This record gives sequence, structure tokens and C-alpha cells, in this order.
Amino acid sequence: MPVYDYACSCGTRFELMVPSWSSPAPACPDCGATTARRPPSPAMRGRAAPPPSMSAAPKSWEGVNRGDRDTITHWRRTVEARRDFEERHPEHREQRDAVAAHEGRFERKPLTYRELAARAGTGGDATQAAAEASRERRTGAPQAPS
Repeated sequence: MPVYDYACSCGTRFELMVPSWSSPAPACPDCGATTARRPPSPAMRGRAAPPPSMSAAPKSWEGVNRGDRDTITHWRRTVEARRDFEERHPEHREQRDAVAAHEGRFERKPLTYRELAARAGTGGDATQAAAEASRERRTGAPQAPS
């Protein structure tokens, strides 16, 4: 049974669960006059959805239809809308770290500079830290330091 909003000419507004949309309008609970169904509030007309995430944006020349001006404009506006959304709703902010490696073993889970710095922090060697991260991604388990 749907819930509808009703209004009376006396100023009374109320909600009522009715059997169907074709049910007759109920009488006003205050004055007994005939009521009218109010249009639904804007929130009830559709579903609110946040703008697409930053990770959905194209990352290559082919992703923007080889530099198509309309596609680039569309994605620029989409990214700006997402930025505005994340400023208003920080709980939806995506983590965006700079990527140090994204090919080969790092294709599915890129190596970020944050991870690289944390690994190199103990030994001070970024090359060795990247190799260690690569071994971990190959085997799926953390490796003992050598």
C-alpha cells in the first residue's frame, strides 16, 4: 500500500496509506472537507546518485575518443562534479595516491609512492622495496626481509 501526501484548503497537510493510486481522496481529519493529493516531493521522484568516481574517468587517449572535444568536456565536468561532491561529503572521498608502478605484477594492484616509501623507510633502498613488493604480488604472501 503506497503512502500519499494530502492537503486541505484549511491548511492541513497529512500522509495516509491508501490501497492504490486510484483510491478516492480522504476527508480532512481537522475540518472534514475533501482533500487533494499533493505532488510527491522532489526526493521521491527519482533516486539521487553521486557523480561517477574518479576511477571511472578515462585514463588514456583512446578513453577520450582520441581527444574528442565533447568527450573531454563531458569528463571534465564529471570530474568537477565529483570534486564538488567529495568536498560536501568527505566520507565518499576516494583515496588517490600517486602511482609508482602500474604494469606487469602491479597491473591489478598498483604500487603507490606511499607504499614504496613505507617499504623503503626501513632499508632506505627504493629499488629493493619495489622488488619486494613485486615478489609479494607474485606469491600473494608477505616475504621475509632478506
